[in-house]
Amino acid sequence: MAETKLQNGETAEDTAHTVAAAGRKVLEEGYDNLREYGGKSLGYAGRLTDDLAEFVKREPLIAVGAAFLLGYVAAQVLRRLPS
Repeated sequence: MAETKLQNGETAEDTAHTVAAAGRKVLEEGYDNLREYGGKSLGYAGRLTDDLAEFVKREPLIAVGAAFLLGYVAAQVLRRLPS
């Protein structure tokens, strides 16, 4: 079986290996970036939770009112959704 030669003398198999290696590199970089952003997101969520807990301790009446309002709005939205 004769190998098909490309313009610069590479075979199709060599080109496929090159493309596969480049794809693996891009996937690895994407995975690393995703892990980094995931870690940052967890940090932001932790700080938000801490800030919210502190607010509830300082202003419990406002927090209860906000929770009631949020629940009321959610109930109204859910009531209007088709079954």
